[in-house]
Amino acid sequence: MTPEDLRSFLAAYEAGSLQRAAAGLGLSQPTLSRRLQRLEDVLGVRLFARSHRGLEPTSYGHALARRARLIVEELELTRREIARISTAIGGSVLFGASPGVAAGLLPEVAARLEVAHPDLHMTIVEGVSESLVDQVIERRVDFAVCTAPHEASADLAVEVLGTDPFVVACAEGHRLRATPGPVPLEVLSRQPWVMPTFRGAVRHWLETRFVAAGLAPPVPRIETSSMLLLKPLLADCRHLSYLPARLVAADFPGVVALPCAPSLVLMRQIAVIRLCQRNLSPAAERVIAALRTVATAPPPIRLTGL
Repeated sequence: MTPEDLRSFLAAYEAGSLQRAAAGLGLSQPTLSRRLQRLEDVLGVRLFARSHRGLEPTSYGHALARRARLIVEELELTRREIARISTAIGGSVLFGASPGVAAGLLPEVAARLEVAHPDLHMTIVEGVSESLVDQVIERRVDFAVCTAPHEASADLAVEVLGTDPFVVACAEGHRLRATPGPVPLEVLSRQPWVMPTFRGAVRHWLETRFVAAGLAPPVPRIETSSMLLLKPLLADCRHLSYLPARLVAADFPGVVALPCAPSLVLMRQIAVIRLCQRNLSPAAERVIAALRTVATAPPPIRLTGL
């Protein structure tokens, strides 16, 4: 049973005539008849009852027609997808991104690709960096764009794209914004903080800055996994948080970086992580190229002056 056999069957099914179907396919009647006979031999049933009125589908013929249409449609979609990938016109790519990177970089990446490659389709899986690296290793995603790991497996290729500082974030109208010069650590330690619930390397790094200065690290008043909730909590001019600068600039209106000591600015590296032995599709390479362009630009100016 070949795709040509199924297309020939559908032509005969819809035309109801061997002669009309053969003419529509550009085949001779004997050739079409042989294809239909081959299908019947493979399936072991009669697909048509032949009479002076033409071809009358049997119950088996009706059943095959329902399935054959789906098969032929899927084959055509597959053919188009492969053609797009081979010509690098479009194609599909599945990749992972950490939350800060997703909000801070991907809107601009998507806008660029929409102009240059409107047929390209992206599926983006969001997750923390450690989880995304595992998905790359397990081949569940083509690649990941997230914080560069301190140590990477020999099976992984890590390409650093740029930096994204973590900053102390607050509302533009927060009273500490009026503080002349950097806000002292002891003042920050007494403020109400709202923090993401995950306790990873970044959170540990921040706490050690206070401990090294002989201060108790900030105890968050609120911890949440919801970025949507963080926005109004920061906008109320009471809370502080510790977030990626690009994320704040892209997705937190009215929130800026609070001028603090340089020791409180964590410069993390954003990287594309992929398997060394895995050849990526042209579509995936185009997404990575756009990420390179966007990630090399510094964070927006309203987050500078730290």
